[in-house]
Amino acid sequence: MDLIKGIALFLGWLSGSLAGIAAILYSFGYLVARAQLNLLGLQGLVAQDADYFLQEGAKFFVVGAADYLSPLFPWLYFAGWLLLAALPLLALLGWLAASRRQALLEVRDRFLMRGAHVAERLPWSWRKLAFAILVLVLLLRLTTHLNPFVDVLAVADILYAVPLSGESRGSAEVRQWLTSSDRADLVLLKGRFGELLRGAAEVALVVVAVWYLGAASPWRLWLALPFMLVLVVYTLLLPMAYGVLVRPNEYPQVTVSSDSPLLTGVRGELFLLRKTGDEFVFWDKAARRVLWVPAAQVSGLSARASRLLFKE
Repeated sequence: MDLIKGIALFLGWLSGSLAGIAAILYSFGYLVARAQLNLLGLQGLVAQDADYFLQEGAKFFVVGAADYLSPLFPWLYFAGWLLLAALPLLALLGWLAASRRQALLEVRDRFLMRGAHVAERLPWSWRKLAFAILVLVLLLRLTTHLNPFVDVLAVADILYAVPLSGESRGSAEVRQWLTSSDRADLVLLKGRFGELLRGAAEVALVVVAVWYLGAASPWRLWLALPFMLVLVVYTLLLPMAYGVLVRPNEYPQVTVSSDSPLLTGVRGELFLLRKTGDEFVFWDKAARRVLWVPAAQVSGLSARASRLLFKE
C-alpha cells in the first residue's frame, strides 16, 4: 500500500509540475519567437500557435545546455571517478572523525570563537562589507552587460535591403555576422550569446550570495529585492538574445508554380517562411523582399532541404 500511495503522490506532483514546466517553456518560447520575428522584420505579420512556442522554449533549454554546459561534462566525469577512487580514504577519515568526535568539536568551537573575536574587532561588519562589494559587482554587471543586450535586440529587419544609418557599432557588428555568407560568423554569434549567458549567471550568483548574507537581517527580502529584479530582467532578455544570436534562420528553399505577378520577377533563390491554409509567405533573396501570395494563386510547390538564409 505504501508503494501505491507513493506512486500516486509522485503522479500528483508530476501533473502539477508539468503544468508549470509547460508555462515556462511557453513563456521562453514566446520571447524567442518574437525576438526572431523582429530580427527578420516579420513582427505583426506572421502569427504562431502555442505548440510552436512550446517547441521553441524546449529548444532554448536543450540547445543552451548542449552548447554551453557540455564543456563541463568531462570535468564532472573526471570528478566522479576521482570521488570513486577516494572512497576508501573518505571512509577512513569518517572513522577517524567518529572516534575523535569530541576533540574535533572542541577544535571547531575554538575556531568559531576566534572568528567571532576577529569580527568584533573589525570597524565594519563583514556582512555589510560583503554586501557593499556585491552592490559594486552588480553595478559593474549592469554597466558592462546590459548594453550588449540592447545592441543585440536593436538588430531588426535583416530580410530587407538597407540597415538603419543610426545603428550602434555593436548592432552593426551583429548584423554583419548574421547577414554575411561566412559560416565562421556563427561561432562569433554563439560566443556573444555565451558572454551574455555568463553575465546572467554572475548576477544569479550575486543574488544567492545576497540572500545568504541577509539571513540574520529582518530586511532580508528588501535587501535582495533589487538584485532579484535585475536577475528577472536578465532572465527575460536571455531568450530574446537567443532568438537573435543562436536560433538558426533556417527555412526550406522552394520552386513555385504560380500565376501571381509577385513571383514572376523572382530571379534568384526563394525561401518559404510560412505556409497557412490561406497564404504562402516567401522571401526573395536576390531582391531582399518578403512576398505574401494567396494559396489560390499557387498551383504547385517543390521544396528542397532547409538551409540558412544567408550562409552558403
